Amino acid sequence: MNIHTGHRGTYGAPRVHAEPRHRGRKVNRKRVTRLMRIHHIVGRHLHRTRRTTIADRTAPARPGPG
Repeated sequence: MNIHTGHRGTYGAPRVHAEPRHRGRKVNRKRVTRLMRIHHIVGRHLHRTRRTTIADRTAPARPGPG
């Protein structure tokens, strides 16, 4: 899986599958997925976290339990 490591571990099965196809080699997507699963190779999940709540610092504190 030189494609995966060559892209610093960010490529998952769809992108790893697309690279050889772009170069003219026939590769089945399910085979790539299966081989990556067997060898415990996972692409990185780069999701941004969104801040949905902004605390009001002037609001009174909530009373604690009993």
